[in-house]
Formats: sequence, C-alpha cells, structure tokens
Amino acid sequence: MKKIAFILIILFATRAHALLPPFYQSVKEIESILQDERFTSDANSAYPILEIKKVEAGYLIITSGYHQFVEIHYMPQDMVGPAKFELEFHEKECLDSWDV
Repeated sequence: MKKIAFILIILFATRAHALLPPFYQSVKEIESILQDERFTSDANSAYPILEIKKVEAGYLIITSGYHQFVEIHYMPQDMVGPAKFELEFHEKECLDSWDV
C-alpha cells in the first residue's frame, strides 16, 4: 500500500507529465500558426514558404520574399493537458533578392 501511495504522490507532484512530448507540441504550434487568420489573410501567394524554423522564443517563417517571426507565449496551466499558448505575429521583413 505504501508503494502505491508513493507512486501516486510522485506522479501528481510533478507537472512534467501534463505537457505533450516536444515533437507533438511543436506540431500543434506549427499547425496553429499556419491556420491562424492573421497569417493566412496577410500571406502573399507569390512567395512560397521555404522553411519554418524553431528559434528560441518561437518560429521563424522564411519565404522567398520575406521572413516573419512568430513569438510563442505559453499560458499558465491548472489542469493536465497540452501546453496552452498564444501567438504573436511580428512584422514581416522583406528580403532583398539581389543579395543572393
């Protein structure tokens, strides 16, 4: 009985089990960025997405004409489940095509 109580205390004392594994969390974040109306309404179909790169505070979206930083703000959690977050889209920075 003591072993069961000890295991339950350990499981519920840590919040690490409340989050998705890193791979699935990043998939959820990238999907949220691509489906966000702020991203799709301002997208320019003349520039294909070349890369979505994870950086320290969010993601860098690189196209052939510009790059845009999307900041991830993680929200406090009260319950077990995937990490909750908000997206902050920064201004696009145009790339000079002559600097290739």
